[in-house]
Amino acid sequence: MIQELHYILTLPFRILKELTFDVYMLSDKTKNVTYITSTSVGKVPYFIERLCENDVTVTKIRRIYAWELRKFVDQQDMVLLDMYKYFACLFDDGFLVPEFVRQILDIDKPLNEIIKLRDRELKKVQKYNYEVSNDPDALKFFYEVMYAPHIKEKYGDLAVDSFHNVRKIFNNGELIFVTFDGKRVSAYLNEMVDSVYALRRNGILCNNLEKEGAMVAAYYFSILRAKERNAKAVDFGGSKPFLLDGVLRHKNKWGTKIYASDTVKRIIYLKNVLFEQPFIYIHGEKIKVAVLSEDDKLIKEYAGSGLEFDVISKNKLGV
Repeated sequence: MIQELHYILTLPFRILKELTFDVYMLSDKTKNVTYITSTSVGKVPYFIERLCENDVTVTKIRRIYAWELRKFVDQQDMVLLDMYKYFACLFDDGFLVPEFVRQILDIDKPLNEIIKLRDRELKKVQKYNYEVSNDPDALKFFYEVMYAPHIKEKYGDLAVDSFHNVRKIFNNGELIFVTFDGKRVSAYLNEMVDSVYALRRNGILCNNLEKEGAMVAAYYFSILRAKERNAKAVDFGGSKPFLLDGVLRHKNKWGTKIYASDTVKRIIYLKNVLFEQPFIYIHGEKIKVAVLSEDDKLIKEYAGSGLEFDVISKNKLGV
């Protein structure tokens, strides 16, 4: 009840925030790009890091509002615009890059056709066991010892979800703990949504265990559990829309298909500017990948992901 009331009371402020855009100039050794966003910049955002050199300077210029957005963008040469997804209808040119994409694994087939780990990875996984838990005390251990420290170290404080939100997933789901010599070393918090087994949050006792296959084992045993529960597919969750992103590549190795996400809230618009690495963008009802060469090795790596590749010429864009 309190949270519902808070949501209602803060709604006008959240709407105003999405209608208000701060304008910055991004400058590095090669280019100057107008960066427009309806969120606070804080530290340099992920998409700026993908676009600019490490020594990029970010200078605030002014503030504009949603009704000024299209006209202002038309007056700029190179633009990176971070906006709420409903504003995407204003821009039918350039590229629209989703905040993240979704990766789904079809498991409605024999297990040996689903899991094709390399021998080295399989040997690591075989030393582990797993247990399923619905114990509230186990959730507290997962959150405080595995999930929050792991996410904080990898992505920073802001990426850590609240215990309240994690508990809501748990109330409809279950924990898959990976164990070694009876000790819990990694875990996934999952839930069944219709016939899809969704991987929601993961954690690990310490990040050094990733090299020992503890996180690969969490994926592996989650797939086994999904088969036990007669799921038709496993939802591996969201990943950044760059083919060189480590999370996207890891999930792709399991044989996932890549889709636009129904839950994505923000979208990035690019005008006369490209990311140097292949990136996923939305084109009508399709999602496609912009690559700079038809010989890009990533085309072969992602051949089974369901993506359509589009070779983009920098000269054509004038960048």
